[in-house]
Amino acid sequence: MRIRIDSVPRRVACALICCSLVALLLRRPTPAQDEFAHTHSMCGWIPTSLLVRPIPLGTGIGTMHEEVSTSSKRAQQFYDQGLAYLESYVWIEAARSFHQALRDDPHLALAYLGLSYAYSPIDFAAAKAELEQAESLSATISDRERRRIKIRALQLVAMVDTSKVERELAFRDAIDDALLAYPDDVVFLLLRGTAAESSPFADGQGCDMGGAPYYEKVLALDPNNFAAQHFLTHCYENVGRIEEALAHALAYAEAAPKVPHAQHMCGHVLRRAGRMEEAVSRFERADELELAYFRSENISASLDWHYAHNLNLLGSSYQYLGEMKKAEKVFRESSAIPAYTEYDSFNRKDWPEFLLNRQRYGEALLAARAMTEKPSRLSHAVGHLLSGDALLCMNRAKEALLELNRAKETMLTLLPVDVPTVEPYFEGLRGALLLNSGDKTNGEQLLRKVILRIRLANGPDAWTQGLFQLEFLFAMARREDDWELAAQLAEAIDQRAPDYAGSHYALAVIAKHSGDLETAKQEFRAAEKLWNKADPDLPELAVIRREIN
Repeated sequence: MRIRIDSVPRRVACALICCSLVALLLRRPTPAQDEFAHTHSMCGWIPTSLLVRPIPLGTGIGTMHEEVSTSSKRAQQFYDQGLAYLESYVWIEAARSFHQALRDDPHLALAYLGLSYAYSPIDFAAAKAELEQAESLSATISDRERRRIKIRALQLVAMVDTSKVERELAFRDAIDDALLAYPDDVVFLLLRGTAAESSPFADGQGCDMGGAPYYEKVLALDPNNFAAQHFLTHCYENVGRIEEALAHALAYAEAAPKVPHAQHMCGHVLRRAGRMEEAVSRFERADELELAYFRSENISASLDWHYAHNLNLLGSSYQYLGEMKKAEKVFRESSAIPAYTEYDSFNRKDWPEFLLNRQRYGEALLAARAMTEKPSRLSHAVGHLLSGDALLCMNRAKEALLELNRAKETMLTLLPVDVPTVEPYFEGLRGALLLNSGDKTNGEQLLRKVILRIRLANGPDAWTQGLFQLEFLFAMARREDDWELAAQLAEAIDQRAPDYAGSHYALAVIAKHSGDLETAKQEFRAAEKLWNKADPDLPELAVIRREIN
């Protein structure tokens, strides 16, 4: 299955799933007919009319092939196109391709299976309905195709309640059984690679090398397989093997040059390789491709999960380079895009966090409070915590404590798996409040745990998010005159991003405070050199020029 988890969630709320399943029990689809598309005007937040809109055969999206039971060459071609879009998380175009295949062969069982995969990040009930359509046509298809349908059925069952480990094991066992029968089947190998992750919602992004052997075997069988290149990029990036990740990312982008996510993945890894300007070019190229797609297809940008996600990484990359005006423009645009999922809403925090880092506390407070008005509980929680950060920076500690308590109440309603997402923000504000109250011992102890948490959360998106959170805490420690903690934070910033100008700036500030003026000047000069593309009026540059002249 392919389902987003950094800006689009890996999991669907259990209550929503259960309600969807109850609704499904009340109706059964008519075989060989897409009942969901005919009876529902919306699939999740996307108009069904868009998902069924005719689509031509495209190029530049990577090539996939899976032999399916059809006598129609065009149906096979559109099925393969849908499969290719799935491997790059392009849900809308995947659905359109599968529907196009069904126009040429209304009894193509695996096209309904493809729709099940395309719909599950958007609407679980729709995904289940399409699977039932595929099951209703399974009598006339091959053993291999029936295994594909069985694997998907077991996966959806496991997704309903992730606490039932035996259900997830049954899902993986079904893929292993299929591989015993078809050991060199590329599609089964790709499915087994994603199933090696720790959740039935796995999509390839969370690979911690458990899936890598399966992807490597795919490349041994098919050296040009872009899907394996894509997922290996995630695998190697997640474990910090950046040069290997970059090789796969470049291969993916070359094989699928018109897919925004392929360009985006290169940006992911180039950042970690210390090549931020090249990363920006890739994120900008992804943005160009997406805007061209929205114009040509007359599609709202808000319907594509990837658009806001790419903007957030582009904005954080501009911020890294000191191009704050560009960063602000991008973050403003991203924050204005409607968010339809828990994690999409949560990731709108980049805008108030940017304002906090630029010490624009009044604006940050307004942006953070806007997050508490969204329906997402994750957004509520982090919105209260960022509001507390802004209030504390404005010397309004009592109000900041109220925000901490509101966040705590919201966190009690979160799914257990979601709590760690918010905890660094909760503990960061709590630790800052303790320092502010004079409880240095407990405040420092808690904030050291936050530093460790951020260091461990070293995934692709968390890399810059954690970096800027460390910078914010560094400023807080200085404001509280806790230079021992500030020195630890400067070291953590440098450890995370030694090629970042802000790392050298933080080290320079610490060196100056300790009286090591020569080291301070060296670090200030290093920061100035790395901020060579920064806004001329960047306040940090004014400090640097004053210190080195």
